[in-house]
Amino acid sequence: MFSRRKSMIFMLVAFLFMLSGFATLSAQESAKSPEKKTVQAEKSSSASASSSEDRPYDVIDEEFRHIGPGFGGMNAIPFWVALVVFLLAMGGLIKGKNKLIKGISGLVALVAFGVIAYITYWEARSLGRQQGYAPVQPIWFSHKVHATQNNIDCEYCHSDARSSRHAGIPSLNVCLNCHSMVKEGKISGKKEISKIYQHLDQKKPIEWIKVHNLPDHVYFNHAQHVQAGKVACQECHGPVERMNRVVEYTELSMKFCLDCHREREIITDNQYYALYKFHLNPGEKPKVKDIGGQDCSSCHY
Repeated sequence: MFSRRKSMIFMLVAFLFMLSGFATLSAQESAKSPEKKTVQAEKSSSASASSSEDRPYDVIDEEFRHIGPGFGGMNAIPFWVALVVFLLAMGGLIKGKNKLIKGISGLVALVAFGVIAYITYWEARSLGRQQGYAPVQPIWFSHKVHATQNNIDCEYCHSDARSSRHAGIPSLNVCLNCHSMVKEGKISGKKEISKIYQHLDQKKPIEWIKVHNLPDHVYFNHAQHVQAGKVACQECHGPVERMNRVVEYTELSMKFCLDCHREREIITDNQYYALYKFHLNPGEKPKVKDIGGQDCSSCHY
């Protein structure tokens, strides 16, 4: 049976143990190299084969390193620490001899249970999603360099986004529109640009790793959103123009899509929605949800 003094020491050690778990997590994240701070980023294929030593410039930008559920995808340590603390606290709550011990044990158990519930919720919510995913690509392509510093429009490279279901990946010929003249970068030198020519010489396409993935049973048409709906790329993909390595910025969940459909008004000054103008009352502004944007069959096969 626990004495009062032993119980106090026991609960103090348990509480410090839980705090040390979070301190350990923080220390691990700060000690890791920038491109390894997000667990999802480490899911990238080994075929990408360029380490941080080979490409020190290929890093996840600071503002995008902790995107994702929970503690930036690093939930294992705090979960197990909280579970151990919860069990220890429950032992003190059951075996405690006085109200003070039981009260402290109950408070610690409640905090630990809250941490467990929080982590469980976010991990369950993230199942099948890849928010925070940032794979290393076979060639380092910085959207920050191209879209921000050189003001290249998104649709110059992803021109299919205006007319096709898929945004598409530019062919090497599109790359050469610029890089037939620009053969050396200020950051990466000739190393990355030369890979374009290597693939051309080998007549081999670049095997880019897809970052934004939707389940197979979800239908999404870029043309309908970009051309007819005038949806900006950043609304779904986040501020890609500021990314040195592309990160899946938004959750891309069904809730994310439905929230947009419930709030966004349709645009009737294009051929796709032009006929709706003849069915509207003066001043009426229908939203996407009003024309089938919430129907299951609109997005699911």
